[in-house]
This record gives sequence, structure tokens and C-alpha cells, in this order.
Amino acid sequence: MAETQGPDPVSPRRCPLWMRLLLIASLAGNLLIAGIVAGAVLGEGERGPVPEFRAARDLGPVPLVMALEREDRRALGRILRMDAQGNRMSREDMRAQFETLLAALRADPFQREAVAGFLTQQRKLAVARQEIGQSTLLERFSTMSLEERRAYADRLEGSLRRAAR
Repeated sequence: MAETQGPDPVSPRRCPLWMRLLLIASLAGNLLIAGIVAGAVLGEGERGPVPEFRAARDLGPVPLVMALEREDRRALGRILRMDAQGNRMSREDMRAQFETLLAALRADPFQREAVAGFLTQQRKLAVARQEIGQSTLLERFSTMSLEERRAYADRLEGSLRRAAR
């Protein structure tokens, strides 16, 4: 007696190319940030900071954030995550942007303006996040007591002294 097989098992779907590229870009960005932080912390050698790490520390407000109390850093992170969720692009929009970038990178001749437009948009997103961080920091500073602000200033000064070595 011949057995009949049930329906074919569902084969796993492959992740679309644009999504894989987006994940790679996201990973690269995360590794860049991790490298900046690790470089700021670990970049000290016998002769002082390695020049590349010194330059990386100058890229952003890392000392301002790191001088905050742990609870304040977490609150800032929550605010930035909430904003990111509210201002997220749709997957279709992200895919379209990356498809445009990929086409511009592969084009002959090179499509400089298209790539510049993509990079400008990425910079605008970063600036928007930095502005949220700035307003959040200012709000927190304005609610701190004099003692809290002085303690923060002391932690920031200590961090800057270590970074200057």
C-alpha cells in the first residue's frame, strides 16, 4: 500500500538582498560606535592615545553622556529609542533608498549626486537624534540641583583629563 505524503514542508524564505544590506549597514554603524567607545576607553598607550582613537573621541558628545549618572544615561537612551521608534521609516522607504544607493554605486559613470543625497539624508537623521540628545541634556541640567551639577562637572572634568593624556 503506497503512503501518500502530506504537503511539502514549507521551505525557509530567504531574506531579501536589501534587508541583508540594511542589516550589514546597521552592524557596521554599531561596530563604528562600539569602536569609538572602545577606542576612547582602551586607546591609551605608553605614549598616550593612538591618534585615530583621539580623533574618534572628538566625533561626538561621548564625554557629556558618560559623565551622567547611570540612571540619567539610561533615561537618555530610553528617550532616544522612543524617538527612533516614532520616526522610523517604512521598510519600503528604506529599501528604496538603499536600492537607489546601490544603483548609484554600481553606475558608470559614478553617480556622485545620488550618493551625496543618500549621505545627506543619513546626516540629517543623525543631527535630529543629536538635537534630541541636546534638548534632553539641557532639560536634565536645568532640573539638577547645584550639588548635582557640580558633581556632574567634576565627573566630566575627570573624564576630559583622562582623555587628554
